[in-house]
Formats: sequence, C-alpha cells, structure tokens
Amino acid sequence: MVTWIVAYVSTPWFTISQNGSCFGYFQGKRGIRQGDPMSPLLFTLCMEYLSRRITKVISRVEFNYHPLYRPLKLNHLCFADDLLMFCRGNRTSIKVLLRAFATFSYSSGLEMNNEKSDIYFNGIAQGEVDYILRISVFKAGIFRFRYLGIPISYKIMGIEDCTRLVEKVVATIRGWGPRCLVIQGDFYLLRQS
Repeated sequence: MVTWIVAYVSTPWFTISQNGSCFGYFQGKRGIRQGDPMSPLLFTLCMEYLSRRITKVISRVEFNYHPLYRPLKLNHLCFADDLLMFCRGNRTSIKVLLRAFATFSYSSGLEMNNEKSDIYFNGIAQGEVDYILRISVFKAGIFRFRYLGIPISYKIMGIEDCTRLVEKVVATIRGWGPRCLVIQGDFYLLRQS
C-alpha cells in the first residue's frame, strides 16, 4: 500500500491549458493533481497520522488542555485542509503542539502556510504572547473572525448570530427550488443534476 501511495504521489505529470489548447508536459515535484479523487483519502490518512502524533506527544509530557475542551480531551480538529489546534496558553503546551506538528511535517513533507496561519490569545499576559509569537512563527489573529461563514469568538454566539446563520441556510434551501427537491411521502430528497 505504501509503495502504491508513493508511486501515486511521485509520478504525476501536468500540462498547461491556454485558450483551450494544452502545451507541453512537465513532471510534478511533489503532491497530486488538484481535484484528484484520491486527494481526500490521502489527506485523511495524513491527518490520522497527525492525530496519532499529537496524542503520543501530549501523553509523554505536561500538556494542559484548553479549559473549555479539557472534559473532551480535545486538542485539535481537522476540516478539509484546515487544522485547528487548542491548548492552554502556556509555553509548555504550545511547545508540545508545535513539536508534534514539526515531527508530522518532517515525516510527511506537508507544511503549513505561514501566510494563512494565525494564533489566537485570550486572557494571556502580553509578555507570554510576545514569547509565544517568537517561537511559533505565527502572527497574532484578532478575535471575531469568520470560519466557513460562522463567526468565531471567545464569547458564546448570541441570538443575532444564530438568526443570521439560520436565515442563510433557509435562503440557500429556498434557492434550490422544486427542481432539486423530490417529494416522496414525508421525505424530501435532493435530486442530482
């Protein structure tokens, strides 16, 4: 299986399409073609390795979970090609997560995009914030940002935020119209176009 995956990732060829015509071929240096149906599967395998790496590292050292996620033992979430990591804002815990990610990055060849990566703080002294920013290569993000259209904040979402989300979902469903919904008994099924 490993041999197949290595062959699959290391052998793609690409062409450039301009005005509907293809020009030349060149071999990819790493990764797979964008839109390749194997991409989600390979990404899931990689994220499984990252999850195991983080679990192993935090079990060996003093790691403090984020206070809200301690009961769940939650320290990271993956969605599509996004990774969210959580911990208490102390030096040891952040170093542990960074070390786990560095090990993952070294062994998988996957690297984070520092331009698109932020770190968020709440209730941490400015001296600690400055130190963490120096060791992490992240830039400090500002709270109340949107992720997948949902407002993210350290405060609980209010009725206003939830109402906007519900209105967006309802508007999207109404936009589908009868061409996409098939009524069968008490069920509404989405019809493939």
